[in-house]
Amino acid sequence: MTVEENIVWSRILKDIVVTAQHGNDGNQIVAATKTLQQTAHQFAKVLNERARLLANSAQFDAALHDAAAIRAMIPRSGIGYLCTGDVYCQQGNHAAAIVIYHRGLKSVPKSDACYQQLQQHRKDAIANNNKRVDFVSRLPLDIVVTNIAPRLEPYHYERSEHHEPLYVSRAWRKRFLQQPNGLIFGFGEESETFARGHTELVRFAPYVQLLSGSFSDDVRLDDLFKRARFSNLKRLEITGDETSPRLPLVNGLRLIACTLTHLSIKVYPSVQLRDILETCPNLVFLDAENVDCVMPSSPSSRYPKITHLAIHEMPEEDRSHDNVIDILSRFPSLLSFEITPMPDSGVLTVLRNYFPYLQVLYFGDKNHSQEKKDVRPNGRKGVISAHLGGSGGNDYRRDDLLQFLHLNRNSLEELEFCGDIDDDDSFWKLENGKVIQQRDNQYSPLRSGDDDDPTQTGTSFMRLGSIEFTGAEPDACSPFITWLISNAPNLKTTLLNQSYIQSNVANAMIQSKRLSKLTLYERSADDEDYEGMIQFLQHHIEMGDQSTLEEIITYKISPEMAWIPLATRLKRLKKLKFLASDISEDCIPLMEQIGQGCPALKKLILGMPYAELPDGLLEPLYGHPSLEILKIGTRSLSANYAITLCTFKNLKSLELECDVSGDILDLLEYHLPKVELYPDPWR
Repeated sequence: MTVEENIVWSRILKDIVVTAQHGNDGNQIVAATKTLQQTAHQFAKVLNERARLLANSAQFDAALHDAAAIRAMIPRSGIGYLCTGDVYCQQGNHAAAIVIYHRGLKSVPKSDACYQQLQQHRKDAIANNNKRVDFVSRLPLDIVVTNIAPRLEPYHYERSEHHEPLYVSRAWRKRFLQQPNGLIFGFGEESETFARGHTELVRFAPYVQLLSGSFSDDVRLDDLFKRARFSNLKRLEITGDETSPRLPLVNGLRLIACTLTHLSIKVYPSVQLRDILETCPNLVFLDAENVDCVMPSSPSSRYPKITHLAIHEMPEEDRSHDNVIDILSRFPSLLSFEITPMPDSGVLTVLRNYFPYLQVLYFGDKNHSQEKKDVRPNGRKGVISAHLGGSGGNDYRRDDLLQFLHLNRNSLEELEFCGDIDDDDSFWKLENGKVIQQRDNQYSPLRSGDDDDPTQTGTSFMRLGSIEFTGAEPDACSPFITWLISNAPNLKTTLLNQSYIQSNVANAMIQSKRLSKLTLYERSADDEDYEGMIQFLQHHIEMGDQSTLEEIITYKISPEMAWIPLATRLKRLKKLKFLASDISEDCIPLMEQIGQGCPALKKLILGMPYAELPDGLLEPLYGHPSLEILKIGTRSLSANYAITLCTFKNLKSLELECDVSGDILDLLEYHLPKVELYPDPWR
């Protein structure tokens, strides 16, 4: 029989039912329990007084810690809830105070000495929470327009909705309308007409700088722009459908063309690129998806103002090499370019001929970031960030890919590759991190007068700091990875399929002097050849304190992954992240090795939201001397997990991506310095 070491104080203070006794022991037990209860209440009074003094000194976290201790010790007494709520009120956080007062009224009996105080303090907190001070009218105008107004941007998805700050008073409206970025409106999904409705949008049209939404059937966009003067509209984001007519869009664009600089248009096959380019002369940003890619008939037409161009879901009949080249030739100032599906890989080798200052490239891939920041000119030639995807089913010819990377060797900082490589009949091959010519010169892909031969000039990627390779077969990808790593002396981050880390790649990684972060994908259950990974980790184990490897991320964890025990022996590993959808009971011995190893480990992540985690997974970790941040992803946090986490004495922060009950959260917040629910997933 084991003794429970995790004490719940409220249980100790409960009256004990004596079922058997010796002599007068029963009465003495009752008396001892009463003494404990009296002592606990006296202790709670002292904690309450200290919390009050701490709060008066603005040490609110310490005060809340004392208040949580009172609630944990005597949860059926109102003093802890009252103390917590009063501290929140002193902070000005009346909403939090209302919640804790309400919880206290639900938890304590009406006969409790603090019950009426809880009622009154809750009433006062509600009243204070409803008080409003007109800071907007009193603060300096520059503070309102630069700090307050941008945080209250109106999005209108219904015709009847009102953005309340614009209707508080004339002073509020005047100030909110003066914000430098203007108003942001969204009209949602319009399926009827723009000829009526949308009263707010029409009323504030002169102040709208960004407008977004979708429409279908024969809804005419020009009906909206005819009703008001959108004199400051700079950004338009619209989505149509297969039935959306062409002329109403063109006429609508013409009405706002003088100010429009950014246009994102999706699912509008009736509209041609030339309609947009000829109608909107001031565009600098064009993102077109599923539109007809017909260019102006005059081959001399150029659009030097456009610096960002994205063409997605390009029709197959428009993806011929000549047509793509014709499109490229029209935009000499591009800094950012996206195209899907992937066209012929030979296009990669001529990009610099048409826009030499291109910085960001998504080729057969799409930038899924919701915030596509405008790329600024830096005066340097060459691609900085290349994302080469495989959408469309085309393969990258090895010569094309090699030549593109070589041409951008002096600028490239980030490379992502997810495609297939065709190495048939290649002029060059990659061997031991070098480019070697393997066919006669008559088959050379170099154009006449091009003396930039990678076999002669050599290739050093001095700026390359991050590479990601996924998708292709290991035999095709491994030579490229070896070449890149061997010639990138400042490489810090790699993301690779586990199957790519063969002997040649492992040797290149070993020679890399600054590699600090490694992320591993496993393509399938067959990716169980860990010899390269073992070779790499053994080298860093031998390096000891001189090892540069500080972070390892993997999306799977199992006892069969023979490299994990080696990772626990790394002297400078600071972050270990197992972003697995499930962790089995068989992995507990691995946790024991982590608990006894990883001397520099600061952060550990186990699981993802809704992952299944076994009981007993955390116990081996509680005594780790350096672990400061633990992040757990699962379906919901059990009481057993919570009790175990309370024993982690060195933990500075617990991050939870799961459902947590209020009682368990109180327990964790009492025992641990910091608890975060659903923190930033990218940290």
